[in-house]
Amino acid sequence: MGIFSLFGKKDRQPAKPADKDASRAKKPSSRSVTDAGRANTKAATVKRDAQTALQTALKIDAIESEMSSEFVNVTTTQGPKVNPSPAKPGAPAPNSITPSSSRNQADVAKPSKETSHRPAAEPALTLQPLSADMGSTTEFLLDGQTAVSNIAAPTSEAEAVIEEAAIMFANGQSVVVEQMLLAAIGADDLGSVTQTAWLMLLDLYQINGKQQEFENLAIEFAGKFETSPPAWSGPESRDAPPASAAGTTPMVPFSARLDANCVKQIERIQKLAETFHTLRLEFVRVTEVDATGCGLLLGILRKLQKSGHDLILVGAPELADKIRGIVEVGRRDDTEDAWLLLLEVLRLLNREKEFEEISIDYCVTFEVSPPAFVAPQNKVTTAAAELAAAAPKAEGFMMPPVVEGRIDDLIVAIASYSDDHDPAIIDCSRLNRIDFNAAGRLLTGLSPFCGNGKALEFHHVNHLVHALLNVIGLKDIVRIVPRKN
Repeated sequence: MGIFSLFGKKDRQPAKPADKDASRAKKPSSRSVTDAGRANTKAATVKRDAQTALQTALKIDAIESEMSSEFVNVTTTQGPKVNPSPAKPGAPAPNSITPSSSRNQADVAKPSKETSHRPAAEPALTLQPLSADMGSTTEFLLDGQTAVSNIAAPTSEAEAVIEEAAIMFANGQSVVVEQMLLAAIGADDLGSVTQTAWLMLLDLYQINGKQQEFENLAIEFAGKFETSPPAWSGPESRDAPPASAAGTTPMVPFSARLDANCVKQIERIQKLAETFHTLRLEFVRVTEVDATGCGLLLGILRKLQKSGHDLILVGAPELADKIRGIVEVGRRDDTEDAWLLLLEVLRLLNREKEFEEISIDYCVTFEVSPPAFVAPQNKVTTAAAELAAAAPKAEGFMMPPVVEGRIDDLIVAIASYSDDHDPAIIDCSRLNRIDFNAAGRLLTGLSPFCGNGKALEFHHVNHLVHALLNVIGLKDIVRIVPRKN
């Protein structure tokens, strides 16, 4: 049976021979000359149409033959199963397609009169299983919109439930996650991750403020695992301040020498100043200063004052003493920037008397009018203890309740904090949720300096976020400590 007839092409009807009467010569006496001419023309037209129909039929047969061979090759390898049994009398040849109908091939090849003009039945479609290339279910549902390129494949169905719940929660699907975890806990076939699922659901109730559901599940938790359940603490505020005001201020420590090499610290201050209103500058390690370094620090301090930033200057009095050691009354050389930095530090420390004494020495040395003392307009503190007294107690760098969107500023703040802490403790006790794409950006942002030897530890991570960080692979570069019961 040809391909075209498969799709309902009607059987070609043999061309009807020209009417015998049309081929007979008529007696001139019975027809006029005009009628004879018309008959000849009609006969020629019929003959030409018959030849054209024959040629068209031959072309169609050739196309059908070619398509049939390709169709058989494709369906033999990808379509219905091939009969591997040896050839038997009356059986189809090896590698032939086994028909799905009970009719034999002869019946199929010979359509009956009743069915010869009916459209052929459409071929059945076979659903193929999803290939491994399509990834996990969640990745497919997310349509590939993720910043994480390699998600670890779960090793069991139970772990797959945990990972799916973590990713769905990261994308804000709390209702779906609750139903998923309730169903998994009810089935009680999670094996080694059973307790994890319970703790995730308890954390979900905490975050969503469902105290009654939490207490009911906590009672069941204690009975099932024979251990104390987590305590209710209520949901954290969704309007909490950013990381800089949540317990840790971005800090820039200066090294032993305040010289031309401090340009890196100056650039970091400029970067942090674009995001954070309060900056902490530490000079406790500075043992030597020169005019070039003084000029760089003077410039950034003036910019910060002009832009209205609050400052925490740790070790500023000691820095002033180091600068006094390189200036001398009457010696100009290249120390003017050192004199001006000394005056700026004394002004920021609000030491008016010392400022006036140094300003007179500066006036004598450079033969200029002494600068006037102007108290700092913004808040300037000199000890980290003052900030710590006003900020919530934190084990380390305090993460905000929700991490989402573009988190470049958060990554910069963590990197800055890690410069002076080894290991750098990232306190996640207030962290409720990390958006899935933000988690990918966090992994990408922390990988470079973790690879350079920086040690990071995420402490007090709730179990929903903990599962997510394991999925994206953050556990491979930082230490993650989940929240205790």
